[in-house]
Formats: sequence, structure tokens, C-alpha cells
Amino acid sequence: MNLTCFSAILLMALISTNHSHAQERNITVSLPDNTELELVYIPPGSFLMGSLPDELDRHGDEGSVRNVTISKGFYLGKHELTQAQWKSVMSDNPSVFCNFADSDVHPVDNVSWNDAQRYIEKLNTLDIGTFRLPTEAEWEYACRAGTNTRFYWGTDSAGWQTRKYAWVFPYSEGRSHPVGLKEPNDWGLYDMSGNVWEWCQDWRSSGYDAADTTDPAGTSEGIKKVYRGGSWFNKPSTLRSANRNGHEPDTGGGTNSGFRLLMEVE
Repeated sequence: MNLTCFSAILLMALISTNHSHAQERNITVSLPDNTELELVYIPPGSFLMGSLPDELDRHGDEGSVRNVTISKGFYLGKHELTQAQWKSVMSDNPSVFCNFADSDVHPVDNVSWNDAQRYIEKLNTLDIGTFRLPTEAEWEYACRAGTNTRFYWGTDSAGWQTRKYAWVFPYSEGRSHPVGLKEPNDWGLYDMSGNVWEWCQDWRSSGYDAADTTDPAGTSEGIKKVYRGGSWFNKPSTLRSANRNGHEPDTGGGTNSGFRLLMEVE
């Protein structure tokens, strides 16, 4: 067996081990009103963050590509936060798409970064755990789930597979949809691409330092906060794992902005 084949087999074994370990440690916590929140354990590890210069539809702020180490495992919402999960803590619903029979299992929408912080601040008073938004690095690490292709399902240069994994224009009927109806990534996370954009903790930067780094938290100040993953409103190329976007923290972002909770491992 040559070295290249051996390395490939070893990488697949590590990914498989991490995936199995994650499945073993998935948990469900109870929010007020007996509303459940499912969380997936994301193991520590390293990945290449960003996109190479030859990636189709790449934007300039997705580089330089750097090796990022996530030193500590964490729990991440199996799904984007739903309207029911928002209401259970906040007792209101800011969402535009709130008039469907199944709206409770749609992602909460029309929330700003500041709104997400208010939710998390109140949630953290309930002695359930310590919650926050993921950093941009944690988000991309979890989204990729061991992959380094344009999307977590492959290169998909024509975008034909996108509708199998994500609610995306023009297949989304002009609205969000219940979470968890599409195929998950290899770590069991649903809708990491599409449905609604997901706020991250970081300020948006113009690009990355090329140096290898551990647990990066972004720049210390800025104008816009990062959100990731694209939405039902966007074309397939926007849903690439490395794609970045952002908005001012007090701006709601309309019908296609939401978030996904991270719970720290105590």
C-alpha cells in the first residue's frame, strides 16, 4: 500500500471515529414549556478554513486559507433555532413567516445579532448550560464536518444537488421551511446551508491571516457581524461552506436571518 492510499484511509478512519463519537454524545435539553433543544457534539480537531483561489464563485474575503485548530469540543444545535424555541424563552415571536400551521418548527427569522444576544443572555439565566453563538471558525468547522469541497455534500459545480441538502432559490417557494427536512452533513447537522442565514459571534473581517491558528475569535472590532450558510432566498453558490456575509448587529436582516446555538462543554 503506498503512502497516499494509507493517508487517505487514515483520514477516513479519523473522520469516521469523530462522527461516531459525536453521535454517542448528542444530547437533548429542555427549554421552558417543555420545549426540546437537540444538540450535536462536535469533537475538537483541525481543518483548512476558507477557500482556495481556484474555487468556483469564490470571493476575496475567503482567504488566505489557513489551518485552524479547534481545541475543545462543543455542542451545536442540530437545527437552526426554531420559532417554538425562541418563544419558549422570550414569549414573543419576531418572525415574518409565523402564520403557517407548522410555523413553530420553522427557523426563527427576522432577528438581528443583538436580538440573538438578548435571547442567549436570558437563556443563560435558566441554569440549563452556557450558550453562545459559534465563532466563525467553529461554524465553518462544524459545517464542513471533515470535508474540504465547495459544499459539505461535494463540489457540485452546477448546483444540481443543492436542493437535496438545502432550501435554496429557486426551489424554496419564496419562504423558509421546517428544519430538518433536507439531508444533514456528516456530523448530523441539518440546514447548515440554506433556510436562514446563521449569525456568528465574530465581527466580519476583510479576509484571514494565512498563519496557522488555534480557536480564532475574529477581529476585536468592526462594523458588521458575520453570518453564514446562505438562505432560502439565495442562489446555490451562496451556500458554499466558505462563503461569508454580514450585517450591522442591530439590523434584523428580514425574513432570512436566524441563528444556531452553541452550548459549551462544562
